Amino acid sequence: MLPAFLVLQLLGCAATQERISAIQPEAVPPAVLENYSQALEQMQAGQWPDARVRLEELTAAHPALAGPWTNLGIVYTRLGEPEAAETAFRRAIDSNPGNPVAYNQLGILYRRTNRLEAARAIYGDALAVAPDDPDTHWNLGILYDVYLPDARLALYHYERYRQLTGSEDPQLKAWITALQARMPAASMTAEVKP
Repeated sequence: MLPAFLVLQLLGCAATQERISAIQPEAVPPAVLENYSQALEQMQAGQWPDARVRLEELTAAHPALAGPWTNLGIVYTRLGEPEAAETAFRRAIDSNPGNPVAYNQLGILYRRTNRLEAARAIYGDALAVAPDDPDTHWNLGILYDVYLPDARLALYHYERYRQLTGSEDPQLKAWITALQARMPAASMTAEVKP
């Protein structure tokens, strides 16, 4: 039997208790799960062309599964095919609009291709479906810290990430401290509208 996280990845579901209870892994044929598991192993091994072939076969045969679309987008990104990656991430979102992973991957792609307003918008969409997704807060922190400089928003999202994950990462602490030092005390206490 495959681990539950693999089923979650295949269906492209957010890892919240409400979503987990709604998943019916028995609806996904075992051969599909096994094929998907092999694609993930190929990705972990850096076998991008092989993973591409397997994921393209999976998405063609099972277009309603968001996980293969999301991972195919990641593969396309790694292979330097941003247009194909964007299409795959969009298909993942269409397959499961409640999947913050696909939104985040699309936002990262937008950021890397210098479409910063599109990145901000798609991260906003991710927060709308999963307001407590730590990865979305992390990505927004980076976006506002480095690319669309807004120290207040960057600080808010880094702090939210830290709250959600309990992270004690020294690099994150250093970023938070640097942002706090750049901000006047009055603006730190003002309400932030993410």
